[in-house]
Amino acid sequence: MLPAAKGAQGIFYGKHNFSFPAHMNYGIYFIERILNFKEKRALVNGATGEEITFGQIVREVVNVSASLVELGVRKGDLVAVVSENRSEVVTAILAAMCAGASVTLINSAYTAGEFIHTASITKPKYMFLSPTGYTKHQETLRKLTFVSKICLFGDSSWKEIISYNDFANKEAECTNFVDYYGRVEVALVLYSSGTTGLPKGAKVTHANLIAAAQQHDFCPDKSALTLAPLCNTFGLTTTLKALVNGKTVIHLSRFKQELFLEAIQKYKVQSLMVAPPIVVLLSKSPLVDNHDLRSVEIIYSGGAPLDEGVIKEVEKRLPNLRVLQGYGSTETTGPITEETVVDHRQGSIGKVVQGIVIKVVDIESRKVLGPGEPGEVCVNGVVLFDGYIGQPKSDYFDDDGFYRTGDIAYYDQDGYFFIIDRLKELIKYKAWQVSPAEIEGVLLKHPAVKDAGVIGAPDPLSGELPTAFVVKQPGAEVTENDIIEFVSLEVSPWKRLRGGVRFVSEIPKTGSGKILRRVLREMLKAKSKI
Repeated sequence: MLPAAKGAQGIFYGKHNFSFPAHMNYGIYFIERILNFKEKRALVNGATGEEITFGQIVREVVNVSASLVELGVRKGDLVAVVSENRSEVVTAILAAMCAGASVTLINSAYTAGEFIHTASITKPKYMFLSPTGYTKHQETLRKLTFVSKICLFGDSSWKEIISYNDFANKEAECTNFVDYYGRVEVALVLYSSGTTGLPKGAKVTHANLIAAAQQHDFCPDKSALTLAPLCNTFGLTTTLKALVNGKTVIHLSRFKQELFLEAIQKYKVQSLMVAPPIVVLLSKSPLVDNHDLRSVEIIYSGGAPLDEGVIKEVEKRLPNLRVLQGYGSTETTGPITEETVVDHRQGSIGKVVQGIVIKVVDIESRKVLGPGEPGEVCVNGVVLFDGYIGQPKSDYFDDDGFYRTGDIAYYDQDGYFFIIDRLKELIKYKAWQVSPAEIEGVLLKHPAVKDAGVIGAPDPLSGELPTAFVVKQPGAEVTENDIIEFVSLEVSPWKRLRGGVRFVSEIPKTGSGKILRRVLREMLKAKSKI
């Protein structure tokens, strides 16, 4: 592996030599890789203790893939998976890919409206659901006329619904896997997080996934625990990457603080793949002191920026571990930049990863910027997606073929990158641009604050006023004025909370941990009408 290098005019390259199989099918590639780990535990349900070995994954994928072909699934068909985290999600995805289908993952927690919007983007003919997902969306599914067959994880008591166990237990020979003969085809349709609007369907190719599997492994040969939903990019790509490299992955379908800590202790988990709110919890929760977490060596945080103060507090509280950050997106099949144990700089989100090319450009002129100059991050490379379904590439790519991320960052002389904020999320107070993430980092330093989210409240004179939504620590007594004064002592005058503080029970977030600021704006708007 070659180190990342700086090219001409401030463009950074993540160096790597990738190997692509002639068949160009990620499902087959995955199976070929994990055959080396047959008897080893692959996936463990941290709540129930149910587990599956790598060898069992291979057999299940072969059986389910053959059953799908027999059912009528053909190359180019679209198969949807709707489920909380469970091992069948992984095997169903791989089986559908091996059968030649493209796969889309729909969040089982969606409302009926969100479910219909997302499913209508891809119009899947076939759908896998967990019993929980089916029970919740049973009525909505009747409205999706494009879905012809439904398969239920486990056993099905509904006559019209296919049992996944029947598929998985039907012994088949490995003769049905689809070869793309070197062509690049769409493997997954993943959905953008929807932090600023309804999700868009991003087309991720088999080549994207095969290249992503060969990127640097932040924690080789160490067991991992994941909480992130497999229906979002962070949860899916980190889990697939861990498995394809032979790691044991402990998974939980939902977050419960006590269960999470008990799973780490019981399985002696060595690495955590989590969103920032979990790192904040580890820095503040008194329950941490009641569990043995000494096995954890690495926390890998992704999905949203993590405040440096939180990192220091966690590493002080659990001195055996290191907290590493990665910055990535659905559109790049995972990380864009990443920290490593041996390559860390305070406040940075690391250097460009393999398979990625980065340039930072001026928002207005689109000129490539030098060190220390904040601008929009634009990316290219072998892991870059193939655009959004039904939307012209010119809306999201520049003239050189770089994807415009909408994220604001700068890099230093040594190529370390520092994220400032989302372009669409920057608060415009008079002539100043205010980063919500910066103020959120300050708020989390307050001992009475458990969680926080910041947006701009519309103001006719100033444009927008920085406004905070705050979740109090249990039993904490703190006032709006206490919070405002605390922030005022920590930030420049234009960054003060002139829009005030709203105390709430929770901060709305995506499964990957990104704050849903559009929901906060809706909450603020609703409050103003009362």
